[in-house]
Order: sequence, then structure tokens, then C-alpha cells
Amino acid sequence: MISYTDCLNKRTTFNMIFEQAEECCITSSIDDGPANEILHSISQTHFDPAIRKKISFITVNIDFFKMCKEIKKENINNYIEDNIFCAYWSKCKLYEEEMFIEDSLGEKIKEDCLNKKIIFLNINANNYCLDRNEKEKYAAHGVCAILAPRNSTKKHIGYNLFYMNPHGEVIKPYTYFEEYISRKRSKKIDFGKYTVDYMIMKSICNYCNEKMKTNIYYNSTKKHNYYGVNLQEEDNHGICFIFPSIVYYYLGTYFTKKRALIFKDIQKNVPSFHEMLNTDKFNLAIHSCFIDFNKNYKKIIYNSLDGDKKHEEVVKELIKCLNKSKWAFLKNLTSTMVSFIYKIYQERQHITKV
Repeated sequence: MISYTDCLNKRTTFNMIFEQAEECCITSSIDDGPANEILHSISQTHFDPAIRKKISFITVNIDFFKMCKEIKKENINNYIEDNIFCAYWSKCKLYEEEMFIEDSLGEKIKEDCLNKKIIFLNINANNYCLDRNEKEKYAAHGVCAILAPRNSTKKHIGYNLFYMNPHGEVIKPYTYFEEYISRKRSKKIDFGKYTVDYMIMKSICNYCNEKMKTNIYYNSTKKHNYYGVNLQEEDNHGICFIFPSIVYYYLGTYFTKKRALIFKDIQKNVPSFHEMLNTDKFNLAIHSCFIDFNKNYKKIIYNSLDGDKKHEEVVKELIKCLNKSKWAFLKNLTSTMVSFIYKIYQERQHITKV
């Protein structure tokens, strides 16, 4: 079995990283590409045994521009029903093989909620924001969301949704979408005090609750949204595609396991993902996914575990850390995850040829 830890922080080049990423379609928005199938399959081979049968890995393409327009027209439920579809792999009982399936997002979420699954949404955010340098005038982005059952004694326990955009705190001012009009002009689709990201995810939650009769809770606070350090601060290569994969890996690996951090022979524990999601520590949960890629970053998280530092103080320290690291942090995390997926891809290619 390919080991993730064997892929950690190996010396490589961005050219090599992108060659491997493109070959196994990590950078692609194609749902049935090898990378997405591999991410689905590692739940059975690499994840915490307690979560293997409970996690649901789903890919979905969401057009942020069109969603914003439909929200303003108050036609968002109809738009979601007719246009937001998802893809996933599921074992066929007849043939005992994994099959690629496409479905409406609402129906899939409803099914998984009924089965009390932990749902991971790997989201391709198409037309995410205005970018006049792009041919289509809008840039794409990679984000993700986790839907986890709430701790409750009630029969219908309900779900919490947690949303992660790797840009973190810097998305807060973007409470509007800029629609391209001309080379020098744009028009704002304004949402007042709420970010565009929040409005998109809240609309999907509302649709599922109203039309699918789910019970999903989500608000605009840091309890449900990642407002931590901008993990892409020094990114000039466009590596947003890799962040959902990394979050997914650490979610599955440490869902019920504490994680030991040791400095100067003193051990502290990062709580399990499950505990962090249920104790309003979602931002710590996301920050913890990246401690393997920079020693100073790891030390900052270590020092914050039993201290009284506020979230904002920790974020300031991480900003300084990543500014100092520059591209090395991004290179380490991208190289690690791409290499891990690529090695599994190569192994499967070899088996197929044999």
C-alpha cells in the first residue's frame, strides 16, 4: 500500500508537480477522472477504521456567477434543482464493483443524511470571481464543505455544514460578485453583510431543508466557516485545486483519533476532527491539516493548543510564518498530496497493464 508519510515534503519542482497532477487529472474539473476515484478509494485503505463505511466523497461543480444572479432573482431553488448535479462512486451489489454515478446534489445529500453519513463535498467553484486575464473573464477556484451529524439525543439529529475556502479570512470583505461588463467596467451583485461564499452555501442548505426535508444548520460565523490564515498567500502557480484533497485526507485519517505534537519532549494533543467539529473549533481543525508542511507553522499550532490566545492572534502569527516561508510551504503541501495520488495512479496503471 502506498504510504502518505513517505510522500511528505520530498524535494521536487513545480514543473514536475504539475506534470503529475495533469496526468492523473487532479487539476481537472472532470468528475470521473482518476484522481477523484483515488480519493474516494483511499477511505477504505488509509482512513480511520471508524469512518471507512461512514464517509461519502462527492464532487460537484458550482457556477458562482450564475448562482449569484439566481439568488438575486429569487429563483435559486429552481436553479439548484435543474442545474446542480454531483458525482460519486458506489459499490454495485450485483457485480461487487465500484460504479461511477451522477445524481442531483439535493437527492444525494438527502440519501446520505438518511444514512447518517459524513459528507465531504469537493467543490469546483466555476466562475468564482472576476478575472479579466482569463478568456472567460472569470477565474475558477477549489473549495470544499463537510456535512457532519450533530450530537443530539433527538431521533432526527440533523447536520452541521462546515465550509472551507483556502483564502480564509481574506474572503470576508467580498460581500459582492463583480459581473463583467467591459474591459473597464463591471457591475456588483451585492449581498450586504454576507460574503458571496456564504450566500452560495446557505442557498444550497436552504434548498435541501425546504425541498429534501433535511435538517442542515449553517451560519456565517467562524464556527461554520474557515476564517483562518490565507493558505494561498504566496501562491503564484494556481494550486487551489489541492486544498480540498488535503482536508479530506486529514478529516478521514484523524476523525476519531487525537494527534500528538511534541516539542522539547512535551506532548500536546490536537483533538480528533470529530471533537473539533462539535466544540466550535472548525478553524483549528483546518489549521491542523497543514502542520506537516512547515515546522514553524506546527509550533504555532502547538503553542495555541492549551493557551488563551484568541483566534485572531493565532492567525496573525500564521500570516507572518507563511510570509517568511513564501513558496516553500505551498510547494511542500502540493508535492506531498500530488505525489501520493500519483503513486497510487501509477500502481493502478501497472496492474491494469499486467
